[in-house]
Amino acid sequence: MKNKKLILGPVAVLVLLAAGLTWYAEVKKVTEPVVGTADDSGNLVLHVFSQGAKNPNVAHLTTDYGVVMHRSRDRGALFVLGDRAQKSVREFGSYADFVIALGELPPRSVVTIYDRCQMPRFFDFYPVHEELYFKFERDCAAKGVRIADEPKITCTCGEER
Repeated sequence: MKNKKLILGPVAVLVLLAAGLTWYAEVKKVTEPVVGTADDSGNLVLHVFSQGAKNPNVAHLTTDYGVVMHRSRDRGALFVLGDRAQKSVREFGSYADFVIALGELPPRSVVTIYDRCQMPRFFDFYPVHEELYFKFERDCAAKGVRIADEPKITCTCGEER
């Protein structure tokens, strides 16, 4: 009996240590980036490419207004509008609601399209991606909003990490 207690004693200690180390590792883990919040860098997260991956690629809102247009995981359309001054990110499942929100921006605002390298998220709308983009251009012009000349691109291919 005494031998069993001696054997169980060190095993119990190892189990407790292992449990403690696991808990410590979870506490120290860098938080997952969440759209609409500031991440560990202190910047507002506009979009997360490869959400749930070991190393997700985060698009931080670095311009006054940012836009991401893509299909969500359930394949529905998702239109994202970020406002750096308001520290807000709004997601719309309806293009019409998205355009209304664009119209609420101050006159002559410039929105920047945020996208990824290689194949743009906007291509998620293939085969109507070009028509949708031209509609977006027309709707922005009608609302008095300008589209930035250059998009902000987040590397998702691993070349620049």
